[in-house]
Amino acid sequence: MSPVKSAVGHIELAHVTGESGVIEVYLKDGRQFTLLAATPAWFKAELKRLGLKFYYGPAVLFLKKLDAAAARKAAKDMLAEDEQLLVRYDTPRRTLPDILAAFRAAHH
Repeated sequence: MSPVKSAVGHIELAHVTGESGVIEVYLKDGRQFTLLAATPAWFKAELKRLGLKFYYGPAVLFLKKLDAAAARKAAKDMLAEDEQLLVRYDTPRRTLPDILAAFRAAHH
């Protein structure tokens, strides 16, 4: 018997700052996941602006365009592919600019 997949309740794009934001994924079983999202161009510009040569930390979901439709599709596809992807991408309840600033303070 294969495991039953949880269904998506709803998905919200929140804390949008330019081309970065947070995707809030709410499953019908009550679980919630927070995914950091950004466009590659925004991420590259932020690394340059902050003077960072590298980054490691919470996973970032890269989207060609940061909008609600792309966020919804990405989250639903992740859930359909493997529910554990949502677990792996789930982040501390912070925004990507805050995480990069803290990373810079620790590693610059």
